[in-house]
Formats: sequence, C-alpha cells, structure tokens
Amino acid sequence: MGQLKTTHLQQKIVRFVAVGILLTGLLLSGVAVFQIYYETQRITTQLSSGIMNRLPQATVLLETDITLSAYRVFASSILMTLVILVAGTFFITYKIRPLLRQLDQSNQRQQLSEQRIHYLVHHDQLTGLPNWSQLYDSLCERMSQVAQQQDQQLAILFINLSRFKVVNESLGHDAGNQVLMLMAERLKLLARPDDLLARAGGDEFLLCVKVTQGEPPIEVLAQQILDSLKQPFELEGKTIYLESTVGISLFPDNGIHADALLRHADAALTRARRLGQGRYQFYEADMTEQNREKFELETDLRGALEREEFEVYYQPQIDLQSNCISGAEALIRWNHPTRGRVPPDQFIPIAEETGLIHAIGHWVLEESCRQARIWQEEGHFLKMSVNLSALQLNSGDIVNVVRMVLDQTGLESRWLELELTESYLFENFIRSARVLKRLRLLGVTLALDDFGTGYSSLSYLRRLTLHRLKIDRSFVKGLPGDPGDLAIVNTIIAMSKSLGLEVVAEGVETPEQRQSLAKLGCHTYQGYLYAAPESAFAFRTRLSDFKLAKQY
Repeated sequence: MGQLKTTHLQQKIVRFVAVGILLTGLLLSGVAVFQIYYETQRITTQLSSGIMNRLPQATVLLETDITLSAYRVFASSILMTLVILVAGTFFITYKIRPLLRQLDQSNQRQQLSEQRIHYLVHHDQLTGLPNWSQLYDSLCERMSQVAQQQDQQLAILFINLSRFKVVNESLGHDAGNQVLMLMAERLKLLARPDDLLARAGGDEFLLCVKVTQGEPPIEVLAQQILDSLKQPFELEGKTIYLESTVGISLFPDNGIHADALLRHADAALTRARRLGQGRYQFYEADMTEQNREKFELETDLRGALEREEFEVYYQPQIDLQSNCISGAEALIRWNHPTRGRVPPDQFIPIAEETGLIHAIGHWVLEESCRQARIWQEEGHFLKMSVNLSALQLNSGDIVNVVRMVLDQTGLESRWLELELTESYLFENFIRSARVLKRLRLLGVTLALDDFGTGYSSLSYLRRLTLHRLKIDRSFVKGLPGDPGDLAIVNTIIAMSKSLGLEVVAEGVETPEQRQSLAKLGCHTYQGYLYAAPESAFAFRTRLSDFKLAKQY
C-alpha cells in the first residue's frame, strides 16, 4: 500500500514539472507570436499612411526589418524554451529525485515497521511461536481444509506444564522463562512441518495436527509429548523435573467451530489435571456440563463469605493413652442456599484456582481461634488445629496474618496448631523452612498433614521444625489386617519417635484400628469411631461428655 502511494506521488510530481515546462514554452511562444503580430501591425500601419509610396526602397528595408525581427523573436523564444528545459531537467535531477528517494526510503522503513508490528501482534515474544490471535485464524483455515477431505481429522492438543508455578516461585521468573523456551524447543522437535504449534499463554501450548487414515493414532504423539517434557530441564547447573498434561479434542467429532474445539480441548485438559500428572485425556461430552457446573459454583463461591454461608465444623482428636479429647481440627463447610451442603473437595480447589482461598482461609483461622477462646473461657482448654493451603503459605505475609489473628482473638499461640501439606514443604523446601521457622517462633504447633502420600523425605524432615505428623487415612484403613499398611504405619511411628515428633492417625473408624494404633505407639487419633466433624454447638455438648487431656 505504501509503495503504491509513493509511485503515485512520483508520477504526480513528474507530470507537474512537465506541464510547467510545457506551459512556460507555450507562454514564450505566445509572446513571440504576439511580438511578430505587433511588428506586422506596426509596419502595416506605416504602409497604409502613404509614407511607403514615396519611399519604395524603404519598403524593402522595412520588409527585411520585419523578417529579421521575426527571426530574432523566434530565436529568442526557442532559446528561452531551451533554457527552461535545461533548468527543468536540472531541477528534476538534483532536487526532485533526491526527494523521491527519501520518500521511497521512508516508505521502506514504514513497511518494515508495519511488518514488525504485525509479527509482534501475532507471535509470542518469548518463544517466537504464534500466539492465540494467530492460532485462532490459522485453526479456522485448517478446519476449512480438513472439512473438504473425507479421510482426515484435525486434532487439537492442549499442553500444560504441571507445577510450573513452583519454578517461578522458587527460582524466579527468568528461570521460568528458560523452562518455557526449552519446552517450546522440545515441542518443535515433535511437530511436523505442516503442524501448527502455538503458545496459548502462561505455561500452556497448543498443537494442531492433521490426522490422516493409516497414520499413527494421535495417542502416540500425546505420549511422546508427555515423555519429552518428563525429561529433566537443566538450568544453570540445576536439574528440574516437571511433568505435563494434555487435553485433546477432534474436528469434526467434538465440534465444527474453532471456539468449541478450543473450549473442549481445555475441558479435557482440566479433566487430565484432576486425574493426575503425566497423562492425556480426550474430550468427552459430559465435560462441558462439568465445566458449566464449575463455573456456576465459582460464581456462587465469590459471594459466599459475604453472605455468611460458610460454617466451621470441628472433629475431636483423642489421646490414645487417656482416651480424652486433646484437641479439635477445624473443617470448613459451605451451606449453599439451593445446593445444600457442598463438600470441601468440590469448592476448595476452585477457591485455590481463583485466589479466594486467601480470604476464606483467613476467615477459618480467625473463626477457629475465636471459638477456641470461647471454650477456654468456659473452662475447656484444647488445641485447635487449622489447615493452611499452599497458596496461603506462599502469600508472604502468613506469619503476620497468624500473629494478627492471635492478637485479635486473644488466643495464646500454644493452643493453635497449623497443618501444612507435603507438597508445599518439599516443593519449596528452602522457602518453607524459613516460613516454618518464623511460625515456630510465634509459639504455634506445626503439623505435617496426610503424611506418606506426597514427597516425604527423612533427610528433609530432620531439617524442618515440625511438631507432629498426621498419618493419612489411606494407611489406617487397612489396619490391622493388611500387612502392608501395618508395616507402613509402624515405620512412620518409629521414624517419628526417632525425630521427636508426635503422631496423629486420621480416619479411625473401628475399635480394631484404634487398638492396633495404640499397640504401635501412636499418640493421638481422630475419626468417625468417636465423632464426625460437627458444629460448634454440637462439639460444645460433646465436651461435657468427654474429659479433656491435661495439657497445661
């Protein structure tokens, strides 16, 4: 477009100069004709006056004078025309052409600038891959091509790098960017020349592949992607192990519009994440309904705290030696106005994804400490155990939050226990060790929840300032008959004793389980054997029936 404008301008300038020269030449020619006409009229006037009758020789001289005058005027006109032509040529050569060259150079720079802007708008600056905008346009084009072929399908692979956030938080965003660039390079090696690879945003990539009958199924490529991204990433002497998940949708089976295909691939990716790392998942029809349900639940969750729909339930923790209540674990419940009681495993993940867990977790901590202080004023002293999510611990101000809540409620720090997850402690070990040290200086008790289900390491446990380990219910369930569970629980208890840690067993439901734990040397247990989680009012009634273990 810019080149056309410059050419048009050049043509206009040349035409303007040419017309100017032509008009100047015509003007001078006109002046010459006028002079000839004027001289002719002058001589004719003299002849008509009769003077020429008496001077016949003068007539010849006058005619000669007229002719010479005409020649002089004509020669002068031609000379002036030549001068104008030379001047015009000089002007075009040394004035107009440099200006046109400058305009042409400016146009070239503008074209390069427009191309650069177009590239930046349609490509990811970090990896150089097409971005979401370019991806959408290219996907629509490929769908049109595949729609005309009866033996082809189009596969959309949504690829997500699991636990990528840990890299950013522990090693910094520069390290995270390096991981993304390495990830892009690995995916490029797996993509064929006619495949479309794009970065969808964050740690998500998208691969669009044409699948023809007789070629290897798309599952083969999906597994190759998982295997490739499972290989360690080397960053500045550090080895990082990550895994990925892949969601897959197919055209035209899972949709005939680009929006639907992308949405369905994302739904499949969400299902794959829930099922665990290092796996792929094809889209299924029920996923759309589940996503809609999740969206509605998220919308309701955003106002639940202000509408006072949350309630804290409490489950007793029983001392195995004295059979007395030694503490209580605070567990949140959501009383939805139309859905009824919503299980925590349905809304807690949503709260963590949306960041609402910070406000909800703060409320649970404050409400639990306030309730513990009320029971103390009634003469019931017991330790209150509250769960903290990894997001709360990573917020940076969790120590100040706990200190503020203790000050506001008047609860002494020794009566508060904070339960932490294994994933937080061992994925961010250096950071978590510092946070735990600061929390312990407040005087609160620290417990490791669901021990044995994550990344526990004896060497790490020795370096952390913990007080208690909580054995996950999955190991307690098989007691006392399952030799494997019995060996695991026995090992955990023996290890805890060697580290000076108390042990709490979760999910105790039968007297046989309780007796087995007591023989193994477990300190405390909780479970449906004695009480399910219950409201503060019901728990207060139970306090009158149970003796409290002496802790002060």
